Amino acid sequence: MKFQKILIYNLIFLAISDSFFHLANSGSAGTLIDYITPISLAAKIAVLYSLVYFARKSNWEDDLTTTVSILFKLLLAWNIINIIRGIFSANGYWEWKFLFFSTGFFFLVPLAFFVGKSLSLARAALQSVLKYFFAFGFLAIPVGYFTVHHLYARLMIPISFFIVMIPYLKSRHKILVVLVAIVSVCVAYDLRANIVKIAISILVLLTWYFRKFIALTWLKILHITLFILPLPLLYLAASGQYNIFNAASQNESFIVKDNKLNVGEDESLTADTRTLLYVEVFKTLNEQNDWLFGQGAVGKYKTHAFDDKAIIKGERFGSEVGFLNTLLYSGIVGVILYALLVFTVSRNAIFYSNNWLSKMLGIVVMSRWMQFFLEEYTQFDLNLYFLWIIIGLISTRQFRAMTDQQIKNFISPKKRNLVTT
Repeated sequence: MKFQKILIYNLIFLAISDSFFHLANSGSAGTLIDYITPISLAAKIAVLYSLVYFARKSNWEDDLTTTVSILFKLLLAWNIINIIRGIFSANGYWEWKFLFFSTGFFFLVPLAFFVGKSLSLARAALQSVLKYFFAFGFLAIPVGYFTVHHLYARLMIPISFFIVMIPYLKSRHKILVVLVAIVSVCVAYDLRANIVKIAISILVLLTWYFRKFIALTWLKILHITLFILPLPLLYLAASGQYNIFNAASQNESFIVKDNKLNVGEDESLTADTRTLLYVEVFKTLNEQNDWLFGQGAVGKYKTHAFDDKAIIKGERFGSEVGFLNTLLYSGIVGVILYALLVFTVSRNAIFYSNNWLSKMLGIVVMSRWMQFFLEEYTQFDLNLYFLWIIIGLISTRQFRAMTDQQIKNFISPKKRNLVTT
């Protein structure tokens, strides 16, 4: 079977899994509720199987720097260890379900790195999105209108990576990418994470048009700033000196009228919905002394703020913040391994590349480190799937060595390039 077909199936299966997840969370699944779990599980297993297949076929060290190769292996090994820890510590139906339906998959989504690491697979993945996924994705708009309004925007979340590729795309694909970005914001203008991702990508895209005037030193400063900035802000908030979430919530200029869960209430886009999560997770880790290694793949934190079906005996399986969940499941060790890998990969892309796209993607990947402290759901979904593909792509020496013209031919070839086994 052609690899390109497998990658298209991956997009379809992930779209199905993501759609069912958001439908179930919103309570809009209706009669589908009994079928959501088995269908979603089957879709995730199919995608994971293909990723394992690609990983087995790949040379794990070829075309990578020694540092990136070691860091990726350490991160993946630590993730697998945390799955094993979860297996030994799981107790009861809900913990086993959470392990096999959620974190067990999340910890293995970095295998998408191997799709990006292979230039032929990476090109097939990008072309599949441009040719099929973005075009057929508009069908999700009417479905979302009658179910969960942000469904389309959630599914189109990879758009942030394609925005910076606009200078390298064919005219029709440029128009498509711009259209998808605009529509995804319009249909879900209260989805802050999507707006932030798109806004950052647009700002990064602007560097292409002023690249002749931008010194590499400026990009180096930006890179280190993006990496360091969350750490002092986290310290200031934890010490009670300054809470950026609370400060932002004082601005009432961004109010969405009649849009809170579609029941006619107003919602502020700057509302502080994160401080309480940090407080509760930090308190749990402190009480149980799980800071260094975390609790494994079935980690939970004690909560008094939530009262829904997802709360089991006053405990919640993770939050809406990627940093907190990584800390909860795999501890400071997991956070450091992820931070070092993202820092190293983005640094190589910005500092040691022969094309501007590598630099732009490096900045976008580094910006995801900041967003890691704000949202970044720890899910086996389209969002993290494409993040790891891009991380794999800019990790390769061959991609970074291409000229801008070669990159354009790579992303938008004049002749059809089939990827076969």
